[in-house]
Amino acid sequence: MAHPEILITNMIGLLGLVVVIIFLSLKLKVPPIVGYLITGILVGPFGFKLLTDPEQVEGLTELGVVLLLFTIGLEFSIQSLLKLKRIVLMGGSLQMGLCILLIWPITMLTTGYKWNSSFLIGCLVALSSTAIVLKLLQDRGEMDAAHGRGSLGILIFQDIAVVPLILILPILAGTGSGSTPIYMVLVKIVGIAVLVIIMANWIIPWVMLRVAQTRSSELFMFTVALICLGTAALTNLANLSMPLGAFLAGLIIAGSPYATQAISSVIPMRDIFTSFFFVSIGLRMDISYLLEHPFLTLGISALVMVLNVITAAAAMRITGLSPRVSILIGFCLCQIGEFAFVLAATGSSLKLLPPEAFNMFLNVAVITMALTPLAIVLGHKISPWFAELEQSDIEEAPPSYKDHAIVVGFGVAGQAVARACHAMNKPYVVIDMNPASVRSFRELNEPLFFGDAASEHVLEHIGIEHACILVISIPDPTATRRIIATARKLNPDLKILARTRFMLHIKTLKELGANEVIAEEFEAAIAVFNSMLNQFGMPLKERVAQITLARQSDPNNFRIISPQVRNDKETPNSPEEPKGSEDTGPSAQLKLGKDGTPVTDGDSSEG
Repeated sequence: MAHPEILITNMIGLLGLVVVIIFLSLKLKVPPIVGYLITGILVGPFGFKLLTDPEQVEGLTELGVVLLLFTIGLEFSIQSLLKLKRIVLMGGSLQMGLCILLIWPITMLTTGYKWNSSFLIGCLVALSSTAIVLKLLQDRGEMDAAHGRGSLGILIFQDIAVVPLILILPILAGTGSGSTPIYMVLVKIVGIAVLVIIMANWIIPWVMLRVAQTRSSELFMFTVALICLGTAALTNLANLSMPLGAFLAGLIIAGSPYATQAISSVIPMRDIFTSFFFVSIGLRMDISYLLEHPFLTLGISALVMVLNVITAAAAMRITGLSPRVSILIGFCLCQIGEFAFVLAATGSSLKLLPPEAFNMFLNVAVITMALTPLAIVLGHKISPWFAELEQSDIEEAPPSYKDHAIVVGFGVAGQAVARACHAMNKPYVVIDMNPASVRSFRELNEPLFFGDAASEHVLEHIGIEHACILVISIPDPTATRRIIATARKLNPDLKILARTRFMLHIKTLKELGANEVIAEEFEAAIAVFNSMLNQFGMPLKERVAQITLARQSDPNNFRIISPQVRNDKETPNSPEEPKGSEDTGPSAQLKLGKDGTPVTDGDSSEG
């Protein structure tokens, strides 16, 4: 074991190199994950040799994955996860089954390996990277999109499937007599499930309430960490993966009012430790082996990615998702994942995986991981080609509406639009990509139809040329852009109202043809602004005037604090407000005259 001072020195060098590499990655617009992998290669045995053994940071990397899965769980809930059960069970089993059945015979025919070794290689290829995919989807704001939820569902199934795969490896190797009986593992799994249910409904809410009442941020943070790591340790005792336990812990807290504060407590630690995980993957990259077999390694990496795209997309299509979303999910899951390293190490120790196959696996896994960000970008460029293949599951043609509204997505926002149409006796048609929602709401006589609204065929089928307004209420930014562009081409006079999460998307969506874009970020700011004015005692009429002024200018300027609304003690020419700059945003206009009405600088009677 390395001396503490040597380990600290190595960590300082590692962190310094990470800072430089990530700075360059941001400048070159390369995803940070790629920067982490490059850092691992540079500090590893074939670089500066700061860290020659991945096990030196193994504990840190596992903690990073645990925290990542915990925060993912915090952003979901048990109720939202139950909605993915079809994708988890059916989609996940199909994806892994198709991939293994495809890789297994190919490996036997091309390498001459025995059936059991070829089966193991098929399992390794079928496992995608939960850490990388969810991190990239989070950074792109696509976790709530259809392909984000679909990818999550399959990744959950894969993480669970690692357990029985590890259990059967000794049997495949002919040494299964000493392995843990499967029925004992099943008993542990059931016990963990029951314990999680009890914790989610009774124990955790009671504990979190008592902790929150103390108003101690330190106690709250340590309690959250205890729940996260404690649940992860419990699943580890049942021979389940610790990251899966952390995900369950996140789900438990997600159903409580304390999820937001829990996320803010964990995110700084998660980002640091997750970076160590990606660096450790780069450490495993054997550059010498790659240089000796460059074309073979790159060719196998490309083949693995293509086969993963095909099998995952086929599984999702069979599950009922559209071609466009299925292709996107395929590109998201095209890499070999981190849990495959665990499976490969176990297989190597059991002599199931030959040494040359293990070296090839390490290189191919790292290459596919490094190419994942580019693959997702490519998937977004290619997937629209498949939108026209979408055939909506409309058993009969919708009513021949004219001057009607088209609603894309029937979540909370979509149902609000439908309610407004009911109130005004306005005909409307809804397009949704969730088969279960379509089926349930059609039973309530709602005009819902399954289809991909990015498809010209689907939009023409529901009378886009005769519609008066299109309301896009889905959380998928990529699909929203495609739908706007397609709808504008089919009906130049159509009024398009779109929803987006961030203000930075407003300009792009309007350039594509949206007449109005509602940004959740801006609406939240307006709500907070109105609430603050109300707390300060401003009458309703004046608050309405202030909010009207705020909405009249570019929403992006609403967050700028102008000199006119600062305290007298603050100087206008502070570092945040350079001398000579002019603030023309709405906040620069938010002043009251002597009569209490809002005025601009030219009307102001104040000194």
